[in-house]
Amino acid sequence: MKNKKSLNTDESKIDGLLTKVFEEIESRSLGNSEAGKAMNFYDLDAMTQGLSPGNLYIIGGRPAMGKTSFVLNIAKNIGQFHNLPVCFFSLETSKKMLSYRLLSMDTGIESGRLRTGRLTQDEWPFLGEAINSYSKNPIYLIDKSTIQVSEIYQFCEEVKNNHKKNLGLIVIDFLQLLEDRTLGQNISREDELSKILNDLKNLSINLEVPVIITSQLNRELETRLNKRPMLSDIRDSEVIENKADLIAFIYRDEYYNPETEDRGITEIIVTKQSNGPVGTVKLLFEPQYTRFRNLAI
Repeated sequence: MKNKKSLNTDESKIDGLLTKVFEEIESRSLGNSEAGKAMNFYDLDAMTQGLSPGNLYIIGGRPAMGKTSFVLNIAKNIGQFHNLPVCFFSLETSKKMLSYRLLSMDTGIESGRLRTGRLTQDEWPFLGEAINSYSKNPIYLIDKSTIQVSEIYQFCEEVKNNHKKNLGLIVIDFLQLLEDRTLGQNISREDELSKILNDLKNLSINLEVPVIITSQLNRELETRLNKRPMLSDIRDSEVIENKADLIAFIYRDEYYNPETEDRGITEIIVTKQSNGPVGTVKLLFEPQYTRFRNLAI
């Protein structure tokens, strides 16, 4: 995918750039604008300053940690709170299943009962309200087992043009299933992944939208006593670390230690952030609703 932005001397001159930066700083000091789009997870927003256009965010986790549910929560929040189009590309989970998860998050009705239709009389109005809310919310769910970055770009550009405003977020679940069929058969997976990430970075810059990508982690993590993920646990970690603006891991201690004091708690471990601090944020996870919440307001 080609970078569509042409070079412009006026836009590149330092005095003009610094004037824009000053205006941005002044506006934020007055509370008139935000650094990035808030995810509605207060501690995580404070650490990251929200999701910034042009940035690549990698969310890694082992199976059963809840990484798909977590990024789906973020997508829902961006769409609802900012009223901006969101595109969620799922290479593994069907869009119907994602729809059930979204309804469970909003209604507080277990997704299992939604799928079987076992609702009480009092719960039907909540379901109707949630469906009505999403009908006004420009969230797009795309399920496809294989997809090219060029297809993602084309779809998102069409959504942007249809709504006549920038997208709030693009989510891709997950990185290891992406491929580039334009490359020769002899190219290494590392080189292919590097090109894919470069293309996604160009997409995020050209469309002025943050991009979240989930990633699998190596199985060797399971053999350690402390199973909290580290950068080296990401598959193809060197390539990903070089390309990503932020890398975070999702970890639930109760999955490995049922007697832990942190039952119901999920750790979001930020291990790389190009423009900010690293550290750990804790969220409440309600698996029956596939819902993440702030621990305290």
